[in-house]
Amino acid sequence: MKSILYIEVVTIQFSKLDKEIQQKFNTETNVISSLFDYCFNKHIIGLVKIRIELSRKKNINNVFPIRDKICHIEKTFDFDNYFAQNKLERRKIILETMYESIKDMCQKLNYDLEPFTIAYEKVKDLDYINKFVYKKLTFSRNRKNKAGIEIETNEDAATISVLFTDRNEKPMQKVEILKTLPHDMFIYRAVHKGKWISPNEYQVSDRSGQVNFIADLLGESTIKYVPKNSAEEKLKEAVNELNLQIV
Repeated sequence: MKSILYIEVVTIQFSKLDKEIQQKFNTETNVISSLFDYCFNKHIIGLVKIRIELSRKKNINNVFPIRDKICHIEKTFDFDNYFAQNKLERRKIILETMYESIKDMCQKLNYDLEPFTIAYEKVKDLDYINKFVYKKLTFSRNRKNKAGIEIETNEDAATISVLFTDRNEKPMQKVEILKTLPHDMFIYRAVHKGKWISPNEYQVSDRSGQVNFIADLLGESTIKYVPKNSAEEKLKEAVNELNLQIV
């Protein structure tokens, strides 16, 4: 069963960071936390979210009891050292901080650490790169090709593409269709499902089903807007609602 666990790494009031820097930090940490979530494949009864709150305040290392299926962890963090590093080293620091926090949680709350360790090692094996195919590749109607939605998230944006392969999943074509803010709440509102609509075209629909991006094997992309309520609604307004940038 796929995990429904969500891990969030954020600053808290004692961090004493400028608001803009706090927002930048919280966005950057999502690159690794969302990749860890993707690599984690165990369903844990009674736990749906781990919130790791980081602070400059010294000697903080608290794990609180589960409440509303959320585990809160508070930990001291060296922000100066973090921001002195390049992007790769920052990702490594966040992963290690997450894992040390999770180890404390497992010890205190008597959870099995092994599935978390497996996910931790997978993130390292992926070279800390948050790129994967959402759900799975599916066959075209003539079964000559496969296609699926590829999501790549970095500190600046999430890029969503349609990946075309041959029937053996050897890459043939990748078509970037949109960019959005690098956080799951925006990514998965923009990407709900994908399907083949012809032997050469694959369509990606947003959660509303109204905004549809169509990519083809020639490397082209178009957008189709199908309003459900008012025919006067405009495509631009619908796209702006999703905070998207059309590629």
